[in-house]
Order: sequence, then structure tokens, then C-alpha cells
Amino acid sequence: MSLAILVLALFLLGAAAMISRVLPALIALPLMGVGIAGGAVVLTGEIGWHEVLDGVVSGGAIMLHKAMIVTFFGGALSFVMQRSGVAESLVKQGAELVGADPLAVGIFSLLLVALLFSSLTGLGAVIMVSMIVLPMLATVGLSPAAGAGIVLFGMSLGGVLNPANWVLYVDTLGVPTEEVKRFALVLFVVVTLAGATMIMVELLVGRLVRLERRTVGTLVLFLSAVAGIGALLMGSGDASAGAEPGPLLVWTRRIVLAGFAALVLSQVIGVLRRASRWRHQEPVIRSGAYLIPLVPLVAILLFDAPILAAFVIGFAYAILATARPGSMALTVQSLIEGGASVMPAIVLMFGIGILIAAVKGPAGWEAAHPGATWPVLAAIEPVLARLVPASPWTFVLGFGIAAPLALYRGPLNVWGLGFGVATILMTSGNLPAAAVMAMLLSVGQVQGICDPTNTANVWIANHQGVGVNAILFRTLPFVWGAVVLGLAAAAVFYL
Repeated sequence: MSLAILVLALFLLGAAAMISRVLPALIALPLMGVGIAGGAVVLTGEIGWHEVLDGVVSGGAIMLHKAMIVTFFGGALSFVMQRSGVAESLVKQGAELVGADPLAVGIFSLLLVALLFSSLTGLGAVIMVSMIVLPMLATVGLSPAAGAGIVLFGMSLGGVLNPANWVLYVDTLGVPTEEVKRFALVLFVVVTLAGATMIMVELLVGRLVRLERRTVGTLVLFLSAVAGIGALLMGSGDASAGAEPGPLLVWTRRIVLAGFAALVLSQVIGVLRRASRWRHQEPVIRSGAYLIPLVPLVAILLFDAPILAAFVIGFAYAILATARPGSMALTVQSLIEGGASVMPAIVLMFGIGILIAAVKGPAGWEAAHPGATWPVLAAIEPVLARLVPASPWTFVLGFGIAAPLALYRGPLNVWGLGFGVATILMTSGNLPAAAVMAMLLSVGQVQGICDPTNTANVWIANHQGVGVNAILFRTLPFVWGAVVLGLAAAAVFYL
């Protein structure tokens, strides 16, 4: 019991230190892991310091190596899209096509930002996209806080679809990739509908749109398209999970693969044709470059490609699609500077791995000690068995009410204590790993969209001339509703 009290005390101290900004998560998480494992050495005597240093610290630091590598290539791909001008051009071209209707501009901005941030990462990308999208939203009459909310909704939607984020759940919770993909697509549909609802409410409050027949028709078409795309993609996920793919999916794969092969071949031929005057060419963004953010996503969703392989394919395609004088230098620069841009996330994964190893035990420890249980698990399992919700109703209500704990680096924040808490929840035996994954993905929308401590929220708030808390209160009701719906879907799937 004394070890269980120590674990709880360290979690509370760590949360308080991060919320009060006494310690950043980069430092607090590994300190908590070492403190928990060290407490097990002192209080139980069942493990030694060698197991802490070698298994928890060394083993935990590399536990999430797959997620680290995928994050690295995601940063490189994001750098290519930004430095080549593809992301900026895509926003500008879309803005010219959508017209000046407030509803169309709002929904277009939401989906376009989501598409871009399925590949883009980092504050630089946030600034670049926001500098174009926010003025476009302002020109149709949307308030600064509403414009900020639309961009943040789109960014979080892109994060839901970003396969680099899925690897973290696979590595930490042991959930199959197909299960993460399936629920991410469900949540994408739910959060998209919440974002569209926020846009409609903002337009009605500002008297920028009326519920006329044309408006209702546009909304019905939009919602039907989102639901249809989600159903199609979820169907592809079920097929790739082991079921025999249907003829529609088989032919869709063949058509997409043939089209992609033809596109790559035409780009190679174009590069060869331009080779004689290579040094004298002006950089031009060709239409094929606009497909860059879709390549890794389609490779995973439609062809069940491994996530790392999909990002490597996407990176190679990005270099080919943006081929110009200096492309080799851009390739090297993207690998170095793009990787550096995501280094904070990678370093944070060191700490997350150490904390998880301290709670669950080092990899292979139980196999090396037949019949034994890692002392930290043995101490907390009896306590958690009585506290963790097991029924669908308590799962939805409990975590629905607790969703704001994802704010301010709280205990449900995946870039704070979230995965540590998730690991503890799994040890109770009441919740399957897939339900814990779905819970984290759902409540993570509160953090991704509303959290005033996010650097994106701070920059956008300053740019719009509003307070970060104003954005929080403007978006939280819609996000909270999406969280509850996501939890309800998780209860249906996994409980």
C-alpha cells in the first residue's frame, strides 16, 4: 500500500509541477519514472537499482523508437511542403476557388487545414497556414475568436488523421494499428461535425447566414459527404484487418495505384525533359505537388502500408513532385532541419517511455521472472480495480466529465501524464487497451483545440488580438460534445 501511495503522490506532484510550469514535461516525466521505480527498490526490495537503470531508464528511453522514427520523417515531409511553397500555394489556390460565401469559406478552411496538418507539424507550419487562412475568414465577416477556433479545429482534425500520431498509441498501449486507424476515422467524422456546428452557430450569431433552402442543402451535402467518406475508409480498415476486401475496394486500389504510377512516371519524364535547362529554371509548383499530404494517408488507409514505409514513400514523392534546382540541398536540409523541428516531441517520448517502463516494468522482465509481477503493478492493481470504470455508462460519463483534465498539461493530456495514466488504467483489468486508446484520442481533442498552453493557441490568439481563454470558452462546448460522442462510440466498440 505504501508503494501505491508513493505512485499516486508522484503523479500528483508531477501534474502540479507541469500545470504550474515549475517543470516542463520533458523533465518531469523521466523524473517521475525514476522516482516510481526507485521507490519500488526501496520499499519492496524485489528489484535492484540495476533493473531501474538498465530496464527502466535505458530500456524505457528507446521504448518508443518506432514512433520517434516516424515523427522524424513526418517532420522532414512537413519541411519539404513548407519550404517548397506547396502548402502556401494550396491554401491560396483553394481560396480563389471557394468564393466569398461565409459558410463555404468556413467549411473549406476547416477541411483544408485538416488536410494540411495530416502531414504538417510545428509552429512554423501553424504560422504559415494561419497567415493565409485567418485573413480569408475575416474577409467574410467571421470574428477573430471564431476564425481562431476554425483553424484550431482543422489542426486537431489533421492530427487525428496524421499516422505519425497513431504509432504512439500502438507502441505505448499495444493496440493494433488497424484498431487505432478505425477509431481515428470515427473520431474524424465526429470532430468534423462538431467543427461544422461551431461554424454554423458563429455565422447565425453574427447574422452572416440564414437557414434558407440553399444553406440547408449545402449542410446536408457536406454532412453526407463526410459520413460517406468515413464509412468508406472504415470499410477499408476492416478489410485490411483480416477480412477479405470486397470488389469495390479491390478496384479502388487498382485504380488509385495505376493513377499514382502514371503520375510518378509523368513527373520523372518531366524532370528528364527539363534536365537540359535545369539551372536556368524558375521554381514552379506543379499540380501533382498538391497531392503530397494525401500520399502517406492513402497508402495506409487504402493499401494497409506500414506507417514508416508510407512516410518514406510520401517523402520520396514530395522530393520528386517539387523537383527543381537545389532539390538535393532541400532533401538534405529537410532531413536535418525538419528532424530538428520535431525534436521536442522526440525528447518527450524518452520521458513517456521511462514513465511507462516504471509502471508496467521493463520489456521482458516478467519473462525473465516467471510467476512474478512487477512490484509497481502489484501495488496499484488492487486499488485501481475498485476505481476504474468498467461499464459503458460509467466509462462515457466518467471520462466525459473528466475531459477538461486534458487542459493545462493535466493528467489526461497525452503530451503530459496521459500515457502514464493510460498505462495505470490498463493495469486494472477493467478496460481493454483499445478502450483506453479511444479515450485518450477523444479527450485529446480538448487539449489539441482548447488548451491555452499550446504554442499554436498562444500564437493564434496574439495574431487575432484575443485572449487564449476566449478561444478556450468559444470552442470548449463543441469539443466537449464531440468528446462525449467519441466516448460513446468507444463504449459501443470496446465495452
